[in-house]
Amino acid sequence: MEFLKDAFSVCILFALVGGLAGSLLVTDYKRYGWFMTILFVLLGMIFAAAITDYFFPQNHPWFFAGVGVFAGMSTTSFLDAFKAAAPKLAQRIMNIVSKKAEEFIGSDKSTKD
Repeated sequence: MEFLKDAFSVCILFALVGGLAGSLLVTDYKRYGWFMTILFVLLGMIFAAAITDYFFPQNHPWFFAGVGVFAGMSTTSFLDAFKAAAPKLAQRIMNIVSKKAEEFIGSDKSTKD
């Protein structure tokens, strides 16, 4: 229990909420689909918490929420820019991640039938 109190301080929780709000504000589920939308929202929340925890002192929780909104909003843009700048590398990374996920789940030809 003590670990959770240290890991999720009030400031971090405000940053997570700000990241959630920012990610939901800019993510287009019609363009990416529901799975990628949920992934972008989770990445935005993690990015917001990481940025605010690393760069700012924990004096003002509302400040963390505001910065979290902008960090969450930038997540989708960063991923789109990465895909545009290096499409072959992005495709290779997606293939590797997909293959690892299939191995982890145990997906093979017998489960697809």
